[in-house]
Amino acid sequence: MWDEWRDKWDNWRNIHEKIDKLNKLGGLRVWILHVLDHGPKNGVEVMDAIQEHYDIVNDIYQKRRQQFGGDHYGQHFHRTMRRVPCRPSPGSVYPMLKKMVDEGLIEKIEDGKYDLTEEGREIIFDLFGGLRGPEGQQMDRGNFVVENVLREISSYVAFMEDIRKEKLAPHKEIIGELGERLKKMEESLPDE
Repeated sequence: MWDEWRDKWDNWRNIHEKIDKLNKLGGLRVWILHVLDHGPKNGVEVMDAIQEHYDIVNDIYQKRRQQFGGDHYGQHFHRTMRRVPCRPSPGSVYPMLKKMVDEGLIEKIEDGKYDLTEEGREIIFDLFGGLRGPEGQQMDRGNFVVENVLREISSYVAFMEDIRKEKLAPHKEIIGELGERLKKMEESLPDE
């Protein structure tokens, strides 16, 4: 039990350290690093990708707002996203690209596009962890998602194991159905 608490505390501390790093980097810099993590882009493609990602994040917040009600998610979205307009202007993107090249975070490659340097990749890995390995190789995002979901399920199962059995008894049918579904999924997998 103490290990779980220590892990949660370490996780919260890491989150706060990452938030501090994000704040020091600034909003536009983080967006540029994020979109370049998906591959090299020229300035216009960077602006398009930022707008696309911004719209996706906005949709997520709006759905959460509808799902859970209240204005909490709307306020959080505006507080979090206030630093970057949905489509940054060329007057902000191109000077920032130049500055980031000078800082060694990105480089301009032969075809005129920008790509992450090793330092930029390390920052992305440190902030968002796991989507790129420390050596910069692209990781399988589908595998990353599956591993996170399985880790989450495992933590819920650990929680359920700690609950008194009489509290779980009314839910025996659902627990059995979940067990059967997981067993079928396991049986459908090919042998390695």
